[in-house]
Amino acid sequence: MTTLKDRTFHALKWSYLSFFTNLLLQPLFSALLARLLGPKEFGVVAAATVLYSAGYFLADLGVGVALVQKKTLTNENVRAAFTASVVLGLLSTALAWVIAPLAGPYFEDPAVVPVARAYAASYILSTLVIVSTSLLRRALRFKPIMIAEVSSYVLGIGVTSVGMAYLGFGAFSLPIGVAVQYVVQLVVTYAFARHSLRPIFRWSAYRDLFGFGSRATLVTFLEFLSSNIDTLMIGRLYDSATLGLYNRAYNTVCMPLLGLARNFTRVLAPSFGQVQDDQAKLRTGYLTGLQALSLVLFTLAFGVLVCAPEIVHVLLGDKFAAAVPVMQVLALFIPFPVLSNLAAVLAEATARLNVKIAVQTVYLAVLAAAFWGAHRAGLGLAGFALALFVVGVMRDVAYAFVARGIIGGHGGAILRAHLEGLAAGLLTGVALLAAVWPLRSSGVSPFVIIAVELVVGGGAMLLVTLYGPSAELRVLSRKLLRAVTDRLKRTRDAVRS
Repeated sequence: MTTLKDRTFHALKWSYLSFFTNLLLQPLFSALLARLLGPKEFGVVAAATVLYSAGYFLADLGVGVALVQKKTLTNENVRAAFTASVVLGLLSTALAWVIAPLAGPYFEDPAVVPVARAYAASYILSTLVIVSTSLLRRALRFKPIMIAEVSSYVLGIGVTSVGMAYLGFGAFSLPIGVAVQYVVQLVVTYAFARHSLRPIFRWSAYRDLFGFGSRATLVTFLEFLSSNIDTLMIGRLYDSATLGLYNRAYNTVCMPLLGLARNFTRVLAPSFGQVQDDQAKLRTGYLTGLQALSLVLFTLAFGVLVCAPEIVHVLLGDKFAAAVPVMQVLALFIPFPVLSNLAAVLAEATARLNVKIAVQTVYLAVLAAAFWGAHRAGLGLAGFALALFVVGVMRDVAYAFVARGIIGGHGGAILRAHLEGLAAGLLTGVALLAAVWPLRSSGVSPFVIIAVELVVGGGAMLLVTLYGPSAELRVLSRKLLRAVTDRLKRTRDAVRS
């Protein structure tokens, strides 16, 4: 009989395969887009994306989270979720189309308005994906989700957005690609998780979903504001080109890691939810995940800190050179939103949403004050990044106390996991610096240097995952390595035969 732990590991395998596949593809597509579009276009896209993301909370209203978290799910609940998704998607599109003109005066750039409306057209597509994806997550079936994500990313961003940018569609290239992504995801996920498309209008089918989902949406909306308040403030206080520089630096180093957070969230949330009444299992799951994440994240963070000059030059081009110091500060921020998110998942799985609301409200207020202080002090974009790092550390500490209360103590284990990750990161940073410093001093091409950095950084990550202190990370990484090796051998034998 397959245990929950086995199912969770299997889900993590597919989830991380999806994550690392996109992680390999993202630099390629970002490099192509950065050479076809300039900082101003990316600034317009960043502003429009914030508006699009804000409307998505109305389009979702916690339906997906409720489908995953609810202990007993009926067919009527699923029909209610689909009906609500369609109605909310249409409502969100209409509302966004009407209020989009307000974005022009706020960002002092009328080009934001049509791009925001182009993004809004995707609401109905995105909501149609919610039910089938949530049902797959609930069942820990992440292989179909991986197929949907990778194929949609390649076709949506790699083919459509890059192609549109090459043809001169400018900032519109990104929303067009997003629409294609959702169409592909819809086709793939529904093929694997078919559900009734019949509407239902009986309130009893909606009551449980929206009772939990509405509070979950409030939490998610606060998290959205916290994640985008820098864009809102920079877009208001500076011009679109400056916002574009910050957006490229943030998306290049932070978005992949936030993807890592989402991967852990969507795998561990249903797993935690199934054992929410068993404190011992919750404690084991949380501490195991925390240790593994800390080792990986701090290793990546210090790697990005050292490699930032080459990352900008190779991936973004010289017109984004001013993003280097911003990227280096953001690199320090990398581990903390993901680690605090793990504790947030724990709180959500145990229905402690009021705690999440309180933490996120305080975090948002402190972050806004820190950003304003950085601006008034004349610290520029690097100051915004520094404020994000400092307040991010504070939120991680707050969530560590929340997790400690849920799992029943063990604050020492939480601190030790952080320190182990920090030590791994420092050692990785020192090794990388020792390898590339002589090359930089000798004027070696950045393309050669980044190749050396990939080898050294990849070796450090391999050592951390295969021989680090996390037993679960060792088991998972060795299983994945064996699976890849076996697949390569079978492919080679098939070719030879």
